[in-house]
Amino acid sequence: MLKDILTDDVIETDVTADDWREAVAACGGLLVKADKVKPEFITSMIEVVEKFGPYMILVPEVAFFHGEPGENVHEPCLSLITLKEPVYFKEFAGQKISCAFGFGAIDNQSHLEMLKAISVLLQDEEFIALITRNGSKTAIREKIEKY
Repeated sequence: MLKDILTDDVIETDVTADDWREAVAACGGLLVKADKVKPEFITSMIEVVEKFGPYMILVPEVAFFHGEPGENVHEPCLSLITLKEPVYFKEFAGQKISCAFGFGAIDNQSHLEMLKAISVLLQDEEFIALITRNGSKTAIREKIEKY
């Protein structure tokens, strides 16, 4: 399932971002470019963090950015970036991320299988090491292919 969602066009490694907002824009930009979401969705992703804080840091150094489900999302989708250098949530106790997923949902239900699959992948220590230590896109894709 994930191999069909996290395709080459929505994965980018060695991304430069000065702060978490730029990391969100990079994740969302991949989804916009792939025509999975409208550009307005990136604003929604930033607003979710501003409203709720960095609760989307699922495991150390890994963020799972998302916006509000609805009309700005064309289909359930994911993107993944690894960061050249970590970024910090200065407004939220300096929490650090080294990589981030961008996630879009059209409603509150249709994406649940995708979330289950990503939760299994995030339990794989080798995968976490690849994405938090800026592994190659090829190595990341090979690992995703196994899920």
